[in-house]
Amino acid sequence: MELRIAAVGTRLGGRWVLNGVDATPPPGALTGLLGPNGAGKSTLLRTIAGLLRPEAGAVLVGERAVHEIPRRERARHIALLEQENATVTDLTAAEVVALGRIPHRRWGGSPAGADPVGDALAAVGASALANRMWSTLSGGEKQRVTIARALAQEPRLLLLDEPTNHLDISAQLTLLSFVRRLVQEEGRTAVAALHDLNLAATYCDHVLVLHQGRLAAAGTPAEVLTPGLLRRVYGVEAEVLTHRGRIHIAFEGAHLPEAVS
Repeated sequence: MELRIAAVGTRLGGRWVLNGVDATPPPGALTGLLGPNGAGKSTLLRTIAGLLRPEAGAVLVGERAVHEIPRRERARHIALLEQENATVTDLTAAEVVALGRIPHRRWGGSPAGADPVGDALAAVGASALANRMWSTLSGGEKQRVTIARALAQEPRLLLLDEPTNHLDISAQLTLLSFVRRLVQEEGRTAVAALHDLNLAATYCDHVLVLHQGRLAAAGTPAEVLTPGLLRRVYGVEAEVLTHRGRIHIAFEGAHLPEAVS
């Protein structure tokens, strides 16, 4: 699905949280959305999903502005996994995942023999949780189930806000590897807000870096994640190494301003 973020400006509480963001995440690729806390990552994802209407510019899905697409139609094509997911507690994990099928009910549901709920649970390694009650799940288990719910929507555009939160290292690697393979094999578009720059460098084909609501850089991880950018945007000193065709960032410490005498 072709996604274009065209000079988007979004204001919250009278403050411009996004200001002139212009980017085109490539289809068939996992795009990492990077930046310090408060840079505007979550706001941008919510704007892309049509939950926030930009005051300037537009988010275009194909040739259509996303906020002009009817909500149910948006839900058939766009899935957003937010950091906090309020879910009714008296549902099983499988029933929570089945909520992702609601937008498809008027459109014939799934083909005969298909099991999108079971497939989504299996994709995130959560098949064994299917009959567990939501209220009994750990934080990491809930994260897997909410990701499965997004996958069950079968979206062409998948938006993930800190999807590795609450997951152990093995689960983080498995999840990002799965999402990358999913978008590459099926030509979907995925944008994931991430804090871990080394995970982004390993699994993302493309990255966008936000800084104070503006787009600071866009390109491949090797093009973008340079010592100069890390110093300017994150305020850290780092060495960028290359191993097996991928970069690795070795942090050396915070970049502190010189004391004024």
